[in-house]
Amino acid sequence: MSLLSGTLLAVADLFVELLGTSMGKWEYVDSVIFLEGRVPVELVPIFFSLGMLMAFVYEWLNVSELDISLSLSLNIIILLGVSVYVFRTYNDQPVALVMISVPLGVWGLMQIDEMRMRALSIMFAGFVGVADYVIEVMIMNSGGYAYSAGFRAETPLTYSMAIMAIFGVIEWSRKRRVSTS
Repeated sequence: MSLLSGTLLAVADLFVELLGTSMGKWEYVDSVIFLEGRVPVELVPIFFSLGMLMAFVYEWLNVSELDISLSLSLNIIILLGVSVYVFRTYNDQPVALVMISVPLGVWGLMQIDEMRMRALSIMFAGFVGVADYVIEVMIMNSGGYAYSAGFRAETPLTYSMAIMAIFGVIEWSRKRRVSTS
C-alpha cells in the first residue's frame, strides 16, 4: 500500500508541477536536473517518500488506540485557520477565507447524520459554488466590478463551504432542541 501511495502522490505532484509551471503560475530556478526543463527532478522522490510516509502514518493511526473527539479535531483546525488568517491580516499579508471556510464546511457536514441530507447538502453547496463562479466571471467580464487582487477561484469554494457550515449549524441546533425537549 505504501508503494501505491508514494507512486500516486509523486505522479499527482508531477502533474500539478508540470501544469503549473507550463502556465507560468510559478517557476523553479535551482536544480541539478529539470524535468521538461521546468520541474526539479528531486520533487519526484520527495513526494514519493511523503506518500509512503502518509501510508505508514495512516496504518499506525488505524491500529493505535488513540481516541480523539471529531469535534475537538475540527475545532482545533478551525482555530488554527482563524489564527493564521488574523495573523496574516494583521501583518498585511495576503489571506484567503478558504483557510477558515473549509474546516467550517467539514464541521457542518459532520453535523448532518443522515447520508441523504449530506449528499443533498453537498450537491446544493456545489451548485451554489458553480453558479457563483459563472455569475462573478460574467459580471467581471462586463466591467461591472473587480477584486483588488483579481478574482480567485477559492471565492466560490468559500461560499460553498459556508453553506455547508450553515446547514451544520441548523442541524446542530435541531439536535440540541430535541435533546433538551
